[in-house]
Amino acid sequence: MKNALIAASICAALAFSQNGFAQAVQEGKAAKKEMKAEKKVAKAKELKTNAATSKGLEVKGISDPKTRMAKAEKKMDKAEKKELKADSKEIKAIAKAKKKKAAGVN
Repeated sequence: MKNALIAASICAALAFSQNGFAQAVQEGKAAKKEMKAEKKVAKAKELKTNAATSKGLEVKGISDPKTRMAKAEKKMDKAEKKELKADSKEIKAIAKAKKKKAAGVN
C-alpha cells in the first residue's frame, strides 16, 4: 500500500511537471521567434540606411541605389512577416494555456 501511494504521487508529480515543461517550451519558442524577428528588422534597417547613404559594398551596374533600396525593402517585408509569426506563436501559447485551464487539465 505504501509503495502504491509513493508511485501514485511520483506519477502525479511527473504529470504536473510535464504540463509546465510543455508550456515553458512553447514560451521559449515564442521568445526565440521574437529575437529572430528583431534581428531581421535590424538588418533591414541597416541595409536601408546603407542604400540611402551609399555606404557599403556597391558593384557598378549591379547594385545601384534603386536596387539596393529594393533589396532593403524586401528584407523589411520578410522581417515584418517574421514579427507576425512571432506574435502568432505567442498568441498560440497563451491560447493553449487557456484551453488547458478551461478543460481542467492543469
